Amino acid sequence: MTTSPRPEEARNEENSSSASVNAPRGEDHDRGLNDVVAVVERVERPTESISRITVHLTSSAEDPNWLRPNVAFRIQLGPKFGDVSRVYTVRTFDASSGSMTFDVVLHGHTSPMMQWAADIRVGDSFSLTGPRPHFLVPEVAGRRVALFADDTAIPALYSILLQWPEGLTGVGWVATGDAGAFAELPVIPGLELHHVEGRLAEHALELENPGDYAVWGAGERDEMRSIRAHFRKTIGLTKDNVVVFGYWKRGVSTTEIDQNRLRNYTSILENGGTLADIDDLAIGI
Repeated sequence: MTTSPRPEEARNEENSSSASVNAPRGEDHDRGLNDVVAVVERVERPTESISRITVHLTSSAEDPNWLRPNVAFRIQLGPKFGDVSRVYTVRTFDASSGSMTFDVVLHGHTSPMMQWAADIRVGDSFSLTGPRPHFLVPEVAGRRVALFADDTAIPALYSILLQWPEGLTGVGWVATGDAGAFAELPVIPGLELHHVEGRLAEHALELENPGDYAVWGAGERDEMRSIRAHFRKTIGLTKDNVVVFGYWKRGVSTTEIDQNRLRNYTSILENGGTLADIDDLAIGI
């Protein structure tokens, strides 16, 4: 995180042979990350749209960041799948065994990630880079929280709900065509989650008393831009109260998104900036 991170594969990803070097790398970007070999322990299909993969980390399992909510890592798919990389989110991590579980959202296209997910078997190994703690739900005294997530963000939301701050209340909308994936989400007292299909932005517009909320969202980039603009510009919430990230974009491959992020990151470094200066949704993708 993710890096971006898009902790999950973009639905409309196109085939691409661009090398994984297109993902941002550098001392600032990679600080605290580990290069790890993961060995596949289980591959499951808990719902129609999800391939759930459990791996054993052969190193770095003692890194406490693996245990945090919404932690991202980057998978190197290898030369068989275009030598690209993709970012995913840790669903659960067991420090005692060094085992990590993550979900791949299956979208039916013949993208490199979908080919990789269809090919992976127990006993296979692959390289990954992580952990990168990603953005959390803002906790603001006196405010409830409003959540907006599409199916690509369900793994991130799941990990956040497992470590939900005590006493934090709110409402959320999860857009997915897979009712089973929604049903797996933990039930939190005081947090009302709604299963919806279609666009999320309309629910942001319908929220009553929106100025009383802090906001967390993840999903399709244009939708997340609209949600952020609504709460920041129209409602007037501060930056710290609106934490929104775009994982994918309709009609654009994940590789192309990574290339644009790399160009933006390089430009920021050349002008004396750091990783903290990146506004991902402001990148022209």
